[in-house]
Amino acid sequence: MRLLLPALVALIPSLVFAGTLARDTIAIATTPVLIEHMADGQHLNFDLIVTNSGDEAIDIDRIELSVFDAEGALVLRRFVDGNGVRPSIGILGERRIAPGQRLSVFNPFDTLAAEVPVTTLRYDFELSNADGSRSLRASIDARARDHRSPNDYRTPLSDRFINYDGHDALGHHRRFDVEFAPIKAMGFKTNAMRYSYDFVPVNADGAMFEGDFARNEDWFGFDQPILAIADGKVVAVAHSNADNRQFDQGKLAEDKMVLFGNYVVIDHGGGEFGVYAHARQGSVTAKVGERVRRGQAIARIGASGSAFFPHLHFQLQNGPDLDAEGLPSYFSGFARMLGQRSIKRSRASIDTGEIVQAE
Repeated sequence: MRLLLPALVALIPSLVFAGTLARDTIAIATTPVLIEHMADGQHLNFDLIVTNSGDEAIDIDRIELSVFDAEGALVLRRFVDGNGVRPSIGILGERRIAPGQRLSVFNPFDTLAAEVPVTTLRYDFELSNADGSRSLRASIDARARDHRSPNDYRTPLSDRFINYDGHDALGHHRRFDVEFAPIKAMGFKTNAMRYSYDFVPVNADGAMFEGDFARNEDWFGFDQPILAIADGKVVAVAHSNADNRQFDQGKLAEDKMVLFGNYVVIDHGGGEFGVYAHARQGSVTAKVGERVRRGQAIARIGASGSAFFPHLHFQLQNGPDLDAEGLPSYFSGFARMLGQRSIKRSRASIDTGEIVQAE
């Protein structure tokens, strides 16, 4: 999947006056702050939304994170700023907020060690006008929530596959700018793809295809079964789109799901919906209203919609359509392949680049 935009959490920033910038110039909010547990630590996949209500452009000069435990004790502090030969503040990308505009800032402190107790995240911003003559400090406290699914999920593919592009800090699913004007114009308000995966079947050597990249049939995964990750009820399907790796962008305003080409959406219970996308034309066997079972074949891998090549785009979200927000998902019954060695995993996410062997 190549292409989403989240509802803002109503958190009130604490503004500290500095220089002559107006006290209420800057407001900060966050998208939902969920802790995703990965093999390398706790991932914090959310965005900070900074609003400039003043009449001049303002730059972000520094962001400092303070992590507090449940008792309010400080356990960790990190920052990005303009110091040094290659200033760390550069990882933010765009730092200037135009008058009357909002800027989406991807959380720059995306991974914390597993042993760090995370309850409250305090973000302190230092900002200034364009020439640096006036400054302002602003902060926000965000409560982190440890998301644990009530369901035990299997992988949506069997055999061996790679998570070609997931939702790590560099993944395009995670780096979907909710304030980017063209995305706004398409009507996106939430990032339902925030924790999504692009799963691609591979051979024993890890190759995804043999022959012609442009030919769908030369991909090992093309026409392979897509499986329900758990029991559930089918709430939406599409099945008639061609496997031409294209979609009509003009239709997004009326139906954002055209991104996915052919797809199945299943309500797995507990407020969690699975989206299985880019299915092969005519391969969807699941029907709206049908109850499906864990491991049941519901469609086959294709290249419909916004797909670079044949693969399964899978995501878990808190609603049936693309106005939902993404949720972390954990799978059981697979092993991570490390050359000739394998590590069995249970209730684990699959990181970008990992090759796994599923049941």
